[in-house]
Amino acid sequence: MAISDLFFGSYTIRNQKRVKNILSKVNSYKDSYADLNESDFKSKTNEFRQRLRNGESTTDILPEALAVCRQATKVALNMFPYDTQIEASIAMIGQVIGKNNAGEDIREHIIAEMKTGEGKTLVQILVAYINALEATKDENPKNWKSVHVMTSNDALAKRDASINKQVYELLGFSCGFAPSQTKSKRINDRLDNLKIKKEAYMCDIVYATTSTIAFDYLNDNTILDPKDRIINRKFGYAIVDEADDLLLDQATNPLILSGKVNGVSEKSNDNKREIYKWATEFLYGKKGVRLEPLDGRVFAQYEQSKHEEFLGYIYFLDTQEVTLNSSVAKEIGYDLTGKNAEEIYNLRYMALLDCIRARHSFLKNEQYEVKVDGDKADIILTDQNTGRRKYSNKYIDGMQEAIEAKEEYLENDAIGAKKRYHINQSFSLSTKAMCTYPDFLSLYDGRVCGMTGTSDIEEFKDIYGFETYEVPSRKKNIRIDSEDEVYATLNQKHKAIINEVLKCRQTLEPVLIGTTSIDESKIISSMLKKYGIRHQLLNAENEEEESKIIESAGLLGAVTVATNMAGRGTDIRLGEGASEVGGLYVIGTSKNKSTRIDRQLRGRSARQGDPGKTKYFSSLEDSLVKLYYPGDTLKGFIEMFKKSDEPIKNKSCLKAVLKAQKHKESSDKEARRTSEQFNKTFTEHKKIIYEIRNDILDAGPKEFIECIKKIIIKYSDYLVENETLDNMEVQLKNICNVRTIYSGNKEMFKEGLANAMYTSFRNNFSVNGIKSKEVIKYYQDIRIKLLNVIDLYWASHFDNLEYLKKKMTIGFGINDVFKEYENEANEIFNKELMPSILNEMITYAANPNMKFGDYEITYYKANDPKEKILV
Repeated sequence: MAISDLFFGSYTIRNQKRVKNILSKVNSYKDSYADLNESDFKSKTNEFRQRLRNGESTTDILPEALAVCRQATKVALNMFPYDTQIEASIAMIGQVIGKNNAGEDIREHIIAEMKTGEGKTLVQILVAYINALEATKDENPKNWKSVHVMTSNDALAKRDASINKQVYELLGFSCGFAPSQTKSKRINDRLDNLKIKKEAYMCDIVYATTSTIAFDYLNDNTILDPKDRIINRKFGYAIVDEADDLLLDQATNPLILSGKVNGVSEKSNDNKREIYKWATEFLYGKKGVRLEPLDGRVFAQYEQSKHEEFLGYIYFLDTQEVTLNSSVAKEIGYDLTGKNAEEIYNLRYMALLDCIRARHSFLKNEQYEVKVDGDKADIILTDQNTGRRKYSNKYIDGMQEAIEAKEEYLENDAIGAKKRYHINQSFSLSTKAMCTYPDFLSLYDGRVCGMTGTSDIEEFKDIYGFETYEVPSRKKNIRIDSEDEVYATLNQKHKAIINEVLKCRQTLEPVLIGTTSIDESKIISSMLKKYGIRHQLLNAENEEEESKIIESAGLLGAVTVATNMAGRGTDIRLGEGASEVGGLYVIGTSKNKSTRIDRQLRGRSARQGDPGKTKYFSSLEDSLVKLYYPGDTLKGFIEMFKKSDEPIKNKSCLKAVLKAQKHKESSDKEARRTSEQFNKTFTEHKKIIYEIRNDILDAGPKEFIECIKKIIIKYSDYLVENETLDNMEVQLKNICNVRTIYSGNKEMFKEGLANAMYTSFRNNFSVNGIKSKEVIKYYQDIRIKLLNVIDLYWASHFDNLEYLKKKMTIGFGINDVFKEYENEANEIFNKELMPSILNEMITYAANPNMKFGDYEITYYKANDPKEKILV
């Protein structure tokens, strides 16, 4: 809890009176707006928009606008939003807390916590309408902004867009659905998909998954022609459904757009592969690298006293930290000599740490699957919350390489290896663009708000600055939450769950069994089959099928097995007769990684005042428990209690399960905090690079001249401030003669240098000259070259920051890791990356006949050997 909350109460308490007052005003229009017809709705929208243009604030028009939208929802969908839904929408719109550079209101970012079944979909409509009024208030439609409504999967986004567009169109706004990228390899299918996307993004209100919009944004920052841009409206307003999933559960998983980057050779990727292959063989043992496997001990962080002496390495399972024995650390560099020895040693050292993490924390059929096709296989990541395969996702920071090297070794080089297939090396493609979800949401310059059934009020506030407004349930919750049952072994726990389901079969009470992994779902399913219990197993392969299965989970006698988060966004309505037998019974097969997800699963039962009950089953062999009590810590308890199939009553064992969950919650929060701190610097760099890139991309021939001029002035200032005359002579040898321009006066020298570079460029570029066709061709050619230069260096910057981050997290006595990282990252960006980009861009601009890739990067320092640096 924040300190301010201790003195002034929670955000909800502080704002409830304000929200209720606005709600009362909204209700006062109920009767007067009851007879609005189709033309009236559009007229009211135009009126509200004009009032905003005339200087009124959103707060001024809010009660009326919500009342109009409420009535439109009734007319179009025959649904009239409840007071609690209006209350949620008022809260999400928030209060004005300042002005941006354009003089527009800056409002709070609010998460509305609404229990499952309270009608978040109608709240989306209300908030999207207010956002759309703000987004389109500019007199010039070219300046209109986007309103994006983000849902958890494509099927829900398509469904909501199809239904809700009836309301938006009645009110005078367009609405579209932007699908995720098609998996089809047919070129026509891909073109059709792209056309649908572009049309959708031109609508006033767009429904899509967050990953779809984020990847389209990343793609737009790699294109070479502005006609290829997918999103053509400014990022204005975002409404995020299931905000906890996005900002908490998936916050540290970056979205990576990979592909071929012009100018990048395969050599750097091959070198990386070899480093990780070496580290894997060093860890597991292989002749020529290390004969014996590396001795490792696995502990939890709190067991510090148990690992004073060790031979190889210690791995802390809960924090994924590694400590190497000093003799092992020396052994890493046993065969290294020459000037690159230190660099290769550092790469090996960090690759070995990754390979140790891959061995203990990234397991086949849990974090990933191996998909075999003939004699080749791919590593496919799995979403631990939903069970879905994440085909387009890859780990970063070396973990993908470590996993692929591990699986290749175990399949082909380990003793007894079956040698059935080889692992395809996915990292041959370069990272072209990257962002995290929190980073992506920072793009929106209007309002970002969200909804969730289970908020983490403290973390949303501390890490992201989001406030949480807790919306009261419309009806009293009468769900019965039974006490947890803990067993010694997994098998005993699974038997107890099956027995519980058998009891429910006698009354036909519907049962939803929520698991924490795909494997456990399959185990439970096979046991149900053994006992002849008909059930639905949700594997989350087909999103449309997923929704249908979840929808039917409340039918009388239904038994459904699913990963905990599968089907989020779909209500489970009780079927006929289900209320009379007690409603939906939700069974959790083990405690989740946070109490928030436990509450999310429980919340599927007893929606809107329905009856229902829940119970969690755990064992001392659960993966969560083993994560914090590795090795033999709980072996004695397991041996003691496994002789009885009764649940354990021992308080120490019961506390062990809850303690493991609290440890996991704490470490995950720290990981999100760390990720957010590191990402701040990367985000700042990205903004600068993308601004330069978009200036070049969008500039016509005339604007292009000014664009190059700005770049030249910037580079000239940098050179005079930071480089010697000898160094400048080396750097600008393809552009101008520095010696003839040199002046003792710094400002005159900057100006002279800039003029010489600009003249060199301008001599080849004449917009008003006779050779107009040649000018256009030159302009298009040089634009592509310059964009390729930016992309080439930006791709290399990912690797530099990844290496730097690892160096920082290893520690080596660094007091303030984040500050040191920021300083060094900015040093690389300002003193290495940007000068290299500017120098090469200007060289190509001044030499129109030079093909991209012909430019050779030489050492800047005049006294150094003139060796080429391979790109």
